[in-house]
Amino acid sequence: MSQYFRIIKMPFDLLKKSAVNILPYRIKHNICRSFIFDIYSKNYLRIKFLNIKLENQFNIIPSDMKVHWISTYACNFRCKHCEASAGEKYVSELSTEEVCNLITELGSMNIKIISITGGECLLRKDLFVIIEHILKMGMEYDIETNSYLVSNFKEEFRNMKPREYFTSIDGLEKTNDEIRKVGAFRKTIQALEFFKSINVGTRIVNTVVTPENIGQLPELLEIIMNSAATYWRFSIAISSGRAKNVEKLYLNNEQIKYLFDFIEKSRKKFPVGISHDAGYLGSLSMKIREYPYFCGAGLTRCTILPDGEVLGCQLGYDDKYSEGNIRNKSFKEIWQTGFSRFRNPQLESEECLKCEHLHSCRGGCYGMRIGNRHCYKDIWGKNNRKKNGEFILKN
Repeated sequence: MSQYFRIIKMPFDLLKKSAVNILPYRIKHNICRSFIFDIYSKNYLRIKFLNIKLENQFNIIPSDMKVHWISTYACNFRCKHCEASAGEKYVSELSTEEVCNLITELGSMNIKIISITGGECLLRKDLFVIIEHILKMGMEYDIETNSYLVSNFKEEFRNMKPREYFTSIDGLEKTNDEIRKVGAFRKTIQALEFFKSINVGTRIVNTVVTPENIGQLPELLEIIMNSAATYWRFSIAISSGRAKNVEKLYLNNEQIKYLFDFIEKSRKKFPVGISHDAGYLGSLSMKIREYPYFCGAGLTRCTILPDGEVLGCQLGYDDKYSEGNIRNKSFKEIWQTGFSRFRNPQLESEECLKCEHLHSCRGGCYGMRIGNRHCYKDIWGKNNRKKNGEFILKN
């Protein structure tokens, strides 16, 4: 049965491979505007969801499965938009032995990638002992760090190179350092150069766009283009952690519209896009992203918190969304028996249930739904019009 769904989605995979992986960037950018890719984008989520759901029923690990490990809540920053409230939470963290046992189990399940984040993961003293075990298991790891301490661990990274490096810049130098920490901007630029020098091929900069920094994006684009970054990702503040209910951190519709327009135009110069936290974006999907929207929470990815709680969606950061704890159950049992809220979702919103885009969207990002910030149809939907090349809201 799993093969049946793979055959169904084969034409879409061929389109993706030919237009996303093979063609030069500007050509694929234009192709993604075409009618064919509009169909591709609308049907991608439905077909992939059915395929992965069936694989899960037969206990087949998806080929693109990734486990996010929140290694610690400790952090040397106090970013005001941090969804994890890093630096303020204190839990009984998994020991070195517990983490290594977990990694051994993940390897035995044929899971290939673990993404290490925090808090600030470089504050964990046993981090490179754990990374060494990841590599010994034949797995790869991605590292998500604020970059402030990278220069202290250059030799370790040279010897145990990550597959992907992910970091953050939240504005021009003065703004970024006010949000994050004095000196953070320059240290991040230097870390990008370092990971380039050791041939880490994917180097992503994430920017949480807020009313405070949105006007700096054009100038920041030039800086990112001249840095060692390979991709610039934008995200929107979510209603979790320190950002919960802090209205001054959230973009209004006009600012979101501006952000979408900025991304579409900037893609002609540099690889940029918006995170999947923004959910399904209809006709804009392939204009401001590399791939169509698909939420893999509980399907192709999950998150393990510092104390062993397993969540489908990283954005929740709350034990009440836990599917189980690896201290009480094996990860394999949790993966095979949990996550029903993602694999058999029950949407309660009448607006969602009646929406013509339901099968393409499936309620959007789960984490953003928690804070009721998951739908931007007012911006990209049919009730809007396009004028002078820019999307504007219809009065």
